[in-house]
Amino acid sequence: MAVEKIKEKGIVVAYRSNVHYKGKRYIGKRRQLKEEAELDELEQKRDLLTGNYLEESRKTLEDGFNDYMTLVAPKQLSPSSYRTANSYYKTHIKPAFGFREMTSIKSIEIQKFLVQKENELANSSIIKLYTLMNQIYKAMIQWNEIKDNPLDGVKKPPPNYKEKSTWSKEECHKFLSVAKEYQSYPAFWLALQFGLRFSEVIGLQWEDIDFKNKILHVNQAYHEREKKLGRLKTKTSRRSIPISDKQLIFLEKHKEKQTPRSKLVASNSNGSFLIKGNVRHAMRRICKRAEVKLITFHELRHTHATLMLELNEHVKIVQQRLGHAKAETTINIYSHVRPQVHQDSAQRFSDFFEV
Repeated sequence: MAVEKIKEKGIVVAYRSNVHYKGKRYIGKRRQLKEEAELDELEQKRDLLTGNYLEESRKTLEDGFNDYMTLVAPKQLSPSSYRTANSYYKTHIKPAFGFREMTSIKSIEIQKFLVQKENELANSSIIKLYTLMNQIYKAMIQWNEIKDNPLDGVKKPPPNYKEKSTWSKEECHKFLSVAKEYQSYPAFWLALQFGLRFSEVIGLQWEDIDFKNKILHVNQAYHEREKKLGRLKTKTSRRSIPISDKQLIFLEKHKEKQTPRSKLVASNSNGSFLIKGNVRHAMRRICKRAEVKLITFHELRHTHATLMLELNEHVKIVQQRLGHAKAETTINIYSHVRPQVHQDSAQRFSDFFEV
């Protein structure tokens, strides 16, 4: 019997191919239509005869997740991302699919699952669910455990980039003029001058700055929970940023006057790592004293990128400075620029177009 009928309470509810070859039985996927199971049968026979048959694993998604988290994730994810992936799987994915064989999970089921999650999770969280499942399936395919990835048939939720709160050049100068009195001043200066993330600023060491060739190398990040330097957020976060002459002078003077001496460019009064909570507290006080709107430390990075784009710097340059994998990401995040920039652009085109 090449096609097997699957019955429940005496009623045929599905079909699957059932091929015998060289004394061994090969069972196909559960199908709703008999014709689909018959196609599976033909493909199985062809692959068996040509030696191309891959007997798919019957591992559950739970098994696949454990393999991925043991063999792949530790090398690809930062400690915080690893914890997030573990939490998202156990809280959301495992209850829905953990017990299921990976080959039995269909694209439409995953799509429905993601749509249902829209009622309880933010857009960014739903994207994380999609990405995690996709990474698990890709790993299992790479190991020849399964053939197909149902996520290929699932529409990934588009990123919902919110407009960032940023400062004008004038607000930056007002803030920095007051920030000079605080030990976290170098951290603020680095974020505004180079668009570094907080973890990159805190993890920046003097050995990462090439004073001779005027280049700042982003090689590691500080992980506050583990209290140590470690991997960057992504592979493309590792980057080299040119330093201007004025920036170089500032860094040289800061290194010369730094008290106490430290391996870190931005350090606390003990020469050790700055604490995020203390920096955040200082930022609130400085914003109030400087009479500028309060933004987050991460929005200093956004301010840097926005100002660069307002200078008409090419988006590829901004992308590389920020360490984004794709220019598309940079464009989507910074699609907003201040209204005056649009007005200036309109005026420039009008002046150019007029005879």
